[in-house]
Amino acid sequence: MDIYRLTNDELAAQLAASLKAWRVSPNGAALTQADLAQKSGIGLTPLKRFEKTGAITLRNLIAILRALDLLDGLQNLVPDADSPSPLDVLAAAQKKSARVRQRAPRSRKE
Repeated sequence: MDIYRLTNDELAAQLAASLKAWRVSPNGAALTQADLAQKSGIGLTPLKRFEKTGAITLRNLIAILRALDLLDGLQNLVPDADSPSPLDVLAAAQKKSARVRQRAPRSRKE
């Protein structure tokens, strides 16, 4: 699925559904809404609203991700401004792997 084709509301709802699925899954957090609200320190009402509509504050989202032990993804959310762009990395790799053709020296006939 191309996430760029989704509206902001659709993307928020999809994120909420994914986090809810992780919350209830026995292979995930296996928490009730009340347990997650208590563990994250946010109210039960904002958690229910988030899971239903996708609407949430950034601080509450971070609290939920922390409580679900899913903060790792935030570190890579925005690339370091000083790091080369993906296109620069690709261009450098292509340049490195490309061979420069050199002509063989001409034999001199005397």
